[in-house]
Amino acid sequence: MPATLVRAACPHDCPDTCAMLVTVEDGRAVKVQGHPEHPPTNGVLCTKVSRYTERTYHPERVLHPLRRIGPKGSGRFERVSWDTALGDIAARLAAIAGPAGANAEAIVPYSYCGTMGLLQGESMAGRFFHRLGASLLDRTICTSAGSEALAATYGAKIGMHVEHFAESRLIVIWGSNSITSNLHFWSLAQQAKRAGAKLVCVDPRRTETAERCHEHIALLPGTDGALALGLMHELIVNDWLDYDYIERHTEGWPALRERALAWTPQRAAAVCGIDAGAVRSLAHAYGTTRPAAIRLNYGVQRVHGGGNAV
Repeated sequence: MPATLVRAACPHDCPDTCAMLVTVEDGRAVKVQGHPEHPPTNGVLCTKVSRYTERTYHPERVLHPLRRIGPKGSGRFERVSWDTALGDIAARLAAIAGPAGANAEAIVPYSYCGTMGLLQGESMAGRFFHRLGASLLDRTICTSAGSEALAATYGAKIGMHVEHFAESRLIVIWGSNSITSNLHFWSLAQQAKRAGAKLVCVDPRRTETAERCHEHIALLPGTDGALALGLMHELIVNDWLDYDYIERHTEGWPALRERALAWTPQRAAAVCGIDAGAVRSLAHAYGTTRPAAIRLNYGVQRVHGGGNAV
């Protein structure tokens, strides 16, 4: 039977929703590749998805329930039937929930979407845990603080069109290891870099992305809000402001201005564990470069006060 090329889309929890071309021979997928005519994929898939076939048909892939029979980390398991596995799990949940589910809220449904299909992504887990009477948990353990902050600030969870980053002259990559987790944005950032743009990474870790940027600001974890206020201070005192935008599109500016003016570069730097010169330098670059862009990602909001930082 000749090979067949099947059009598909990646089901994972990623905004790019990459278009894929899957080569199928004798009912078996033998190759997965990005669709070259689909922006922003442009024929490129992340490492995880480009090796789909290797993982799917790997001889060590777990295909049956395994029950641990030794200490954690010992690697000792025995194969059991699906009935046995499901029975064990049901018995443990029932023991926690107690008679008539009186203590069911002691069960917390800590889960999210590895894949975004209707079955795996949302419906079945919710039905199961609701029927069980488990505690209610905000569905996302990933983005709640940042999402609420964006909605409060912009009115919706919106952002800059990703392809416009290629036109920027300054890109601040804040809380994102883009090479690992935001591949197609990184390709656009590289276009901008080749055209002369400066790339600055704000991240506590010296990630691969930070290594590839012109500057890395390694602030202490959870201090992003302090750095933002320090930058605002410099934008205000140096009059790098768009007054027309402030007048027409913002609320609460006087109070924010007063708050930011209390955060000198020295104060922000002391909290962030960086040099005050780094605060001044980034503020100058952001305040005087047109166009400039910030690529904000999940790392900023996964700490105490993360919503305010966003």
